[in-house]
Amino acid sequence: MSYSHRVGTGQVSPVLRPQSQMPAGQPRKGLPTGKTLRAMPLTRRYEAMWLGAEGEILDSTRLAPAMPLFEEAFSALARGAVLATTQGPVAVEDLVPGMQVMTAEGAEEIVTWVGSMVIYPGRDGADGGAEPVTLTRVTAEALGAGRPMQDVVLGPRARLCLHDARLRRVAGYDAAYVPARAFVDGVSVIEVTPVAPVTVYHVVLQRHGSLKVAGLEVEAFHPGEGVERMIDPRMLSLFAAQFPQMPDLSGFGPQAHPRLTRFEVESLWD
Repeated sequence: MSYSHRVGTGQVSPVLRPQSQMPAGQPRKGLPTGKTLRAMPLTRRYEAMWLGAEGEILDSTRLAPAMPLFEEAFSALARGAVLATTQGPVAVEDLVPGMQVMTAEGAEEIVTWVGSMVIYPGRDGADGGAEPVTLTRVTAEALGAGRPMQDVVLGPRARLCLHDARLRRVAGYDAAYVPARAFVDGVSVIEVTPVAPVTVYHVVLQRHGSLKVAGLEVEAFHPGEGVERMIDPRMLSLFAAQFPQMPDLSGFGPQAHPRLTRFEVESLWD
């Protein structure tokens, strides 16, 4: 859900009036003549649970910028997606830090963090002035036998692990993560615009890997290697604060597989 800028406890929010309400002839202090005020950036409510140093489960709700850098960490799986764990199938909304999931790489990995946010129709998309948000519905066996076993709804930032002989030939990889949207064909993999609020989730593992979701291989969250060099220090600090279970972003470790863009995936089929 997107909100207007809010101030924290102890902070004073400046009151900004439209130019039409300013006293006649009085200049606006701090702004050069002819300049207009920029709209305050929108923020979003992000919720997280993580594994504490003593094995306890902690949680928080934070307001942070409604921008792709942050949203990608919270929006891979829609409510109802079922993951393979050592305790059996578990819906993502019932997953808690400390549980162990079965990864597509053949390992049992500890869940150290689960994040979520809510997508609200009319606020996320054209009506809210942002990029339209769509989910991806992958129908049963759309990608092969048992892939997935039943319909799965993925969040707007989901990536799937692709195994294809053409990867080795074109990119030199045995496997790579690709945006789920790259598989949309309008028939068996469909873009869905939510008409009601939808909670979406993402998961961080102790070691990065691929979540087994009803027969699909969905990348667990990783910010990407080198993200520290791509954003300014203040924003980096705010982003890193979303993951209290690790001292800094280096705690994510290496990615299990490289990533391809949607355009690179499309080139494989040419």
